[in-house]
Amino acid sequence: MNPLSWLMITLSIILSTSLITSTAHWLMTWACLEINTLSMTPMISKPNHPRATEAAAKYFLTQTTASTTLLFAATMNAMNTSNWEMHLTSQPAATMIITLALMMKMAAAPLHFWLPEVSQGTTTLSTLTILTWQKIAPLTVLLIIHNKTNITLMLTSAIMSVIIGGLSGLNQTQLRKLMAFSSITHTGWIMATLTMAPNISILTFTIYTVATMPVFMLLNTTKMMTIKDMGTTWTMSPHLMLMMSITMLSLGGLPPLTGFMPKWLILNKMIYLNMPIEATMMAITSLLSLYVYMRLIYLSSMTMPPHTTLMSLKWRMASKKHQLISPLLTMMTAFLLPMSPNM
Repeated sequence: MNPLSWLMITLSIILSTSLITSTAHWLMTWACLEINTLSMTPMISKPNHPRATEAAAKYFLTQTTASTTLLFAATMNAMNTSNWEMHLTSQPAATMIITLALMMKMAAAPLHFWLPEVSQGTTTLSTLTILTWQKIAPLTVLLIIHNKTNITLMLTSAIMSVIIGGLSGLNQTQLRKLMAFSSITHTGWIMATLTMAPNISILTFTIYTVATMPVFMLLNTTKMMTIKDMGTTWTMSPHLMLMMSITMLSLGGLPPLTGFMPKWLILNKMIYLNMPIEATMMAITSLLSLYVYMRLIYLSSMTMPPHTTLMSLKWRMASKKHQLISPLLTMMTAFLLPMSPNM
C-alpha cells in the first residue's frame, strides 16, 4: 500500500475515534463512526485475496447497518425531544435501538455473527485492530448514555456473549477465529457492569487490550495460523512459548494473574447489587473459555517439549524480531493483580 494512503487511513482511524470521545452531538458521533468504518475497510482488504475482500464487504455492510440504525434512533429522539445531545437522550425506544446498534458494532451477542468471519479473512494485525481499537468508539458512546440504557438488555447480552463465546470456541482450530470468540466473551464481561459500574467496564477493556496485544504480536511474529502450529513454537523460541502461556492464562482469568482482576471486581459488584443468579451463570460459563485457553497451553507447552516432533519445523527466528513491547505487556498481564485493592 502507498505510504501516503497508509498514513491517511491510520490518521483517520485515530482521529475519528478520538473525536467520538470528545463530542456530545449525535450527528457528529454518526459521522465519526462512518469515517472509522470507511478507513478500516481498506485495511481489512489489504491482502488482496478473495477471503479478505469478502471480510471487508461483511465488515462494511455490518458497520454501515449499525450506523444507519443509530442515526435513525437519534433522529427519532430529536423529533420527540428537540435536541441532539447524547447525554439528554430520554426516549426509551430510541435508547434501546441505539444500544442494539452499538452492540452490533462491538460484536456482542446475539449480534456477533460478523466478527469471526471478518477476523479470519484479514491479516493478524488488522484483526488485532478490530478486536481492540475498534471497540473504543462504541464503548465510549455506551459509557456516555450508560444511565439511560436498559439494564435487562445489557445483562442478557452479556450472559449470551459469555456463553456463545465459550461454546463456539470449543470446536475452533483457527487461532484468529478463536481469538474472535474470546473477544465476544470479554465483550460480555465488559457489558455486565456497564450500566451499574462503568469504571469497572473501562478497567476490564483496558486489561483485555493489554493481554490481547502480546498474543497477536506473537502470532504475527511466529506466523501461527492454526492450533497445530502452536505445537512447534518451542522449536523457534522457548521464551515465546512461555510468554504465550502466561498471557493465555491471564486472558482466561486464572488467579493470581492480572486477568482475574476484572472478573473478580465484576462478580463482586454483581453480588453487591443483589444479582447472584446472573453472577453465578457468568462465573460458571467462563470455565468454557478457560478450557479453550488451557487446551492451547497444553498443546504448546506441555506435550511437545523436550520431545522430538515429526511435523515440519520452521527456521529459528532471529532475536531482532522479538519486539520489546510483548515481554512488557506479558509482565503486566501477570503481575498487576496486587493493585486491585486500589481500583
